[in-house]
Amino acid sequence: MTKKAIQADKRKREAEARRKRDKAILAKAALLPDAPAKLPVRPGGVPCLRCEGTGQISSPCDHCKGQGFSVVTCRTCSGQGTYSQEAGPCVRCGATGVLRDGSRCPRCKGHKVQLAFSAPCAKCSGTGSFQLPCKSCGGTLQVRTPCPNCQGTGTFHPKA
Repeated sequence: MTKKAIQADKRKREAEARRKRDKAILAKAALLPDAPAKLPVRPGGVPCLRCEGTGQISSPCDHCKGQGFSVVTCRTCSGQGTYSQEAGPCVRCGATGVLRDGSRCPRCKGHKVQLAFSAPCAKCSGTGSFQLPCKSCGGTLQVRTPCPNCQGTGTFHPKA
């Protein structure tokens, strides 16, 4: 296995792990109430003063530095903003001019060679980077975590 194939496989695994993590975060975020509900005080407990009985603590997001998004370098064009192809034998049809299904190759138009070209990258619109919503706060600039004092219940139980 070549180094490029190993790197591509690693990027694919990392992307799949990111997708799974983002999906789990969105699922948990959907379960959170929009307005904090006042929880009834259970016997032997008092409303938690740290989270004001909500069970959640909000803190400013330090991942996106207050922007709500992250700037990512485009992998398609390696941050250059243009997609280039060198002249030479057509790689799509294997320099035969005909595709496997018998149709004429649309890339080389049957001439068996592909021409050199350079065009703006379609993924980043030629800028070399693009913005993604912040994975930590989802663009809200606030990260919500369970309260460590009451373990997310909203009620503090003093230790006996």
